[in-house]
Amino acid sequence: MKYLTEKEEKTLLKTVREIKGHKAERDAAIIELILCTGLRAAELVGLNVGDVRGKEKLHVRAEIAKRGKERFVPICTDAQRLVKRHVATKLAAKESIRDDAPLFVSRNGGRLAKRSLQLTVEQWIIRAGLTASTGEALYSTHSLRHTCFKRMQERGVALTTIQKIAGHASLASTGIYTEATWDEMVEAVEARG
Repeated sequence: MKYLTEKEEKTLLKTVREIKGHKAERDAAIIELILCTGLRAAELVGLNVGDVRGKEKLHVRAEIAKRGKERFVPICTDAQRLVKRHVATKLAAKESIRDDAPLFVSRNGGRLAKRSLQLTVEQWIIRAGLTASTGEALYSTHSLRHTCFKRMQERGVALTTIQKIAGHASLASTGIYTEATWDEMVEAVEARG
């Protein structure tokens, strides 16, 4: 399981927040939402304006959720702010902000495709300098999802809570976030009392 370190996460967020413009604001909202809520790429591109408008939670409708399992997910304050800004930018650009309009659109005005979302996230990861020696992105959109849940686990959030937010059918799926890292194992053996 790959996830960003705290330093890498801060670098990515700083990079995406520094750029201005309609597309950059959209991308900042996308990345913040993934890191805050752990939404899957397919769920994120399926969001409509009405799923987030003026809310502290977002609605993952059955038709966009994995296995058709509807859920509501709280949105952190930073992501709420970026989503509000994104919706305001959509309005200024004369994009539809009806409840059934796509929250994230492509250059041609249609709903952003899952693959386009993945490429966009990878481009921001590269722009943040989080690359392999080949110049490719070290992380993927799914890595950001893992990062969200790993941070929750590190803060002591109960696995059953993480399971509910993640939309996992079984607690065994959520258990991957409890796997110890090398640093955690070193800390454990050094912490003799």
